[in-house]
Amino acid sequence: MKTEIIELHGLNVQEALHKTYSNLQWAIEHGVDLVVINHGKGHHSERNFSVLKTEVRKMLKQESAWLREHGYRVIYGESDLPVALTYNGGQTLVLIRGIESDYIGDSKQKSQKPGDIFR
Repeated sequence: MKTEIIELHGLNVQEALHKTYSNLQWAIEHGVDLVVINHGKGHHSERNFSVLKTEVRKMLKQESAWLREHGYRVIYGESDLPVALTYNGGQTLVLIRGIESDYIGDSKQKSQKPGDIFR
């Protein structure tokens, strides 16, 4: 399974949206199965609110027809679907349709605290 990670920590909103969109285009063109967008939960922001998470998810919703056309769907990291079990609200997944029920991860990741996956 081809997996790519888009790391957005430290970017402003405009940079994050541009990076997300251009990386998604690349991933779709190269047949990537799972794209993990790591936008964070907002714990390091002034108001403890994730602006990047909100704006990235808003953009993905606006681009949902484009993603569907290419066979992808968006799953939030806090979802109960098996594909999201090793992720949390700090990540959003864009994945090829049909792998929602696949468990992605291993026992090591399963035993870690949420949020420690990319550290």
